[in-house]
Amino acid sequence: MKPRLLVVPHIYADDITVREIELARRLTRFFDVFVLKWRDALHVDASSATWRRLKQVFVATQAALRTIDSSATRNGVTLVKVPVLQPILLRRFIGAENALKLCSRRNARTLRTVLRELKITHLLLANEVFGVERISGIRMFHDVVDWFPEEQVGASQLQKIREKLRSIAANADAVFAVSQPLSEKLLADCGIRAIPLPNGADISRLRSVDPVGVRVLRANLGLEGKFVIGYIGNHGTYTGVDLVVNAFLAAKAIMPDSVLLIVGPAEPWRALLDTHRKSGVIATGSVPPEQIATYFNALDLGVLAQGISAGTNFAFQIKVVEYTACRKCVVSTPLATWKRMAWPNVILAEPTVEAWKEAFIQARAMKWRPEWDRLAEAYDWAVLAEAMGGVMLGEGAT
Repeated sequence: MKPRLLVVPHIYADDITVREIELARRLTRFFDVFVLKWRDALHVDASSATWRRLKQVFVATQAALRTIDSSATRNGVTLVKVPVLQPILLRRFIGAENALKLCSRRNARTLRTVLRELKITHLLLANEVFGVERISGIRMFHDVVDWFPEEQVGASQLQKIREKLRSIAANADAVFAVSQPLSEKLLADCGIRAIPLPNGADISRLRSVDPVGVRVLRANLGLEGKFVIGYIGNHGTYTGVDLVVNAFLAAKAIMPDSVLLIVGPAEPWRALLDTHRKSGVIATGSVPPEQIATYFNALDLGVLAQGISAGTNFAFQIKVVEYTACRKCVVSTPLATWKRMAWPNVILAEPTVEAWKEAFIQARAMKWRPEWDRLAEAYDWAVLAEAMGGVMLGEGAT
């Protein structure tokens, strides 16, 4: 009989790649796997800030009122729908810190009920809104999936965050960190020995897309005969879409057959994208998850334009692995992970229009080399889940 693992992702979403959910699907080799599911108010898009706020309150209210239900399964994983009290409902009235504390206490009780009813033996926790206390009889693992722009945080608040992380680590059998730079930072700043476990990609899925489907997609989007520069993701304010657009417009004078394809939600950039639609900028909006692999294969060049901050510098951006798995060269801002990785298909360019224009021109002249196929293979979700499963079962590094 397999041990029973409950995964609490840092966010639950069906329309984007979520690290813990991808790992959960591959951990079924080791465990009977359950994933906590709720509607997350932070994962809401809308045409204006006011409308988004209203939608967030509605989603959070619904999430708080639902009942526990573990009847649904997907990809061999049991989805456990639970009521979740989210801080967004309370922080205006009692402050962000108190809202998190109150929500964590209530949600921790819900979590303990689920753990008891499902006879869970192992817990992978990536969201502190469910509490972080040690639970007797259960092996507990914490996943630090991203960092925050600490340059915007005061010294006293930063100290509280570090103390909270130390407390979390003390209650866990092991801590995972999403990148080697983040693992080193946790050790230097907090004395936490975190196991680096990067983000990954579904390599076989990305590489098995029907070429006919790619040609049809390019035709439908008017991309035939074009050099397609593509940016795929959930494009929030920190993603540098303005840099990509302006660099593309500058490069287009030299590469007149080029187009820029922005794939995924990009509401903060709607006015900019609409303004340059006639100049070859195409924005798709949200794309069904089952189609996203085709979009990756439809590109000629991938980009990652995130601004450089503590929040991005210690991350491990999934899309670079996905571009690479599809045998695409990439232009990226010089983020810490990609400076260290030094993949030969990734051009690092300072975040200026001129530098990115030149990088686009340079990347167009690059040819994919067969040995580069191996770059992404160590980052297949199945390989990463193997490493995580070994740690959870006491067979890997600690």
